[in-house]
Amino acid sequence: MRVVEIARGRADAAATATALRVVTEVAEATGARPISDHLWLDLQGDDEPGPILAIARDVTGPLGVAQVSSGNDAWSMEAFARPGLTDAHDVVLDLVESAVDRFRSFGGGRLFWWVDDPDDADDRLATAHGLQPVRALHEMRRALPHEQTADIETRPFRVGVDDEAWLAVNNRAFANHGEQGGWTTDTLTSRFAEPWFDPDGFRVHEVDGRMAGFCWTKLHADADPPMGEIYVIAVDPEFHGRGLGKQLTLAGLDSISERGIGLANLYVDADNEAAVGLYDRLGFSIHRTRRAYSGDLAPYPDTAPEQSQEPA
Repeated sequence: MRVVEIARGRADAAATATALRVVTEVAEATGARPISDHLWLDLQGDDEPGPILAIARDVTGPLGVAQVSSGNDAWSMEAFARPGLTDAHDVVLDLVESAVDRFRSFGGGRLFWWVDDPDDADDRLATAHGLQPVRALHEMRRALPHEQTADIETRPFRVGVDDEAWLAVNNRAFANHGEQGGWTTDTLTSRFAEPWFDPDGFRVHEVDGRMAGFCWTKLHADADPPMGEIYVIAVDPEFHGRGLGKQLTLAGLDSISERGIGLANLYVDADNEAAVGLYDRLGFSIHRTRRAYSGDLAPYPDTAPEQSQEPA
């Protein structure tokens, strides 16, 4: 018999420890962490009250986890099951049902649910909870090395020196982006502490001494196959129209290839036709698509005022 247990982050150390263990075990088994960086850092963090966790179990142990974490102006939910389960999708649907229920009991709010390669069952569950498809994100891949190399000069990011300039460029470039925009020094510093962080793979391009753009790469050396990700790439709006997007992409691919990785990937909004077209011309193809469902979920009528929640 399968049951789903619910916890609120820091208030339940045992549930947090279980979620951390399951995420780590799945990452070790598959070579990829099953939740985004934002949720992973929140799961490890100490800010109160912490994420909402739903953990599915049966007599064999934990089967999967759903997590709801606050973001810049909304909440994000992701769910996964252990690989190899014959009823993995049913486990995920049960987790989402329970997590959304608890989210509303804690006060509700604007929620985004991210799903890999969604199907009709995901659509039905989202609709039942007032969530509508609002965004699609392509993962695109290509083999390395690339036939072209960058025609611009880049240098490694300097931790403690480039931080403020990078935050300014990033937040201008992603001013209308709910996840990547609005980064703070704490957000950036948390990435520096990640074991994958390598300043040499964080390429910066300057024009007349100003940071004009960057390409931040991230290696997934333990993935099968090993991959190098273009993690974040942006051009300061003041320098648009100079072809820097293509050149920074090539600089990132050069950096990945030079570190011995033969496959590159990146994530791009499906409706960003210019970017999708650029990556297509550079030899990338769509590997999978993630969909975000979103809606403003009202609290349950008996939710106490002190339980209402606002995103961080």
